[in-house]
Amino acid sequence: MKHSNNAIYFTGGIALFLLFLYNGLYFMLPLNEVNPFEYFFGLDLQVFNLINILTDGTVLPLLAIISGYLLNMHQDVQKRILSKNIVILSLVLLFSSILLFPFDHIILLSLMLFVGLIFIGKHWIFTLAAGLILFIIHLLINVVLEIIQGLNSNIQHMYSGIQTVNEYLSIYRSSDYLAMVNNNLDVLLDQPINSIILAVFTILPWILIGIALNQVKLETFFKDSPYLGIAFIMVLILGGLSVKLIQVLTLGNIVGESLGEGFGGPVLAVGYFMFLMYMANLLPEFLKRYFVSMGKYGISLYLIFNIIMMFIFYGIGFTLYGEITVQIMILLVTGIYCFFILLCQLLRKKQTPLIESIFR
Repeated sequence: MKHSNNAIYFTGGIALFLLFLYNGLYFMLPLNEVNPFEYFFGLDLQVFNLINILTDGTVLPLLAIISGYLLNMHQDVQKRILSKNIVILSLVLLFSSILLFPFDHIILLSLMLFVGLIFIGKHWIFTLAAGLILFIIHLLINVVLEIIQGLNSNIQHMYSGIQTVNEYLSIYRSSDYLAMVNNNLDVLLDQPINSIILAVFTILPWILIGIALNQVKLETFFKDSPYLGIAFIMVLILGGLSVKLIQVLTLGNIVGESLGEGFGGPVLAVGYFMFLMYMANLLPEFLKRYFVSMGKYGISLYLIFNIIMMFIFYGIGFTLYGEITVQIMILLVTGIYCFFILLCQLLRKKQTPLIESIFR
């Protein structure tokens, strides 16, 4: 495929850092099985809260918007070719989820791109309406019902499952790679109904909204109405952060978590996307190109990052799983990200093809 729009790749390159931070939390401990407000304390809890506000419930919608935007950029390509590329992408991400890291649900995003193909070439109002309807259903199922159940329940917090946490520690700290792969499969196949709900009502709406934003020519809107664009960005980011703060202030109870992750996260994701697309048209080319290159090599960098983190944290490497603080994890992720910036510049100068060449 031939690419010409660098703003979306700039946005994708920055979004990779948020994805790496999010994944880093799950590489360092079984975050899906613990209540971080009882697991962390002191400075570690404060740093976790900051990362949680920035990434929880935000990363997947942001990546979905970027994916939808990219998909519609290639509306002139035959859908048969697009379908073939999505199949290849899904297979790559499926093997990554099984062999490396299953906790970010990226495989569900790639599968929902098949549905996004249906909306390529449609009028933007139809696409946007479909996305908003699905998001409203998501709010009813994953936010309103969860809040009602939380208010009517005596259990207001999720408590850490000590036995399950110990099982994760024994598996991922061991050198038995096959046991890790087996557990990754269990994570992927566990609760299939929840996975379908996540895919259809949490990921798909933002793929469609990403398609719609490309259909209305978002960059042209920012150039024609910069002040209105800034106003939209401020409302979305400040609104999303305000709702996310409720999750922290309520110490992660069911009501606060449902509202923060289910509503605040997606709103913040739209704010991120619009802000990054806006900045892509303001920054000088010499600065923007570093992140554009990362966006173009995004799939390869994602796979390489997971491989590096697996050797850092799991028993087949340095066995740091469950051993380090959030601050150290952030330093590791930041170091890897900076290394990737330099690596991408070298790959760009040498015109070295990676896995992305399959899709061109």
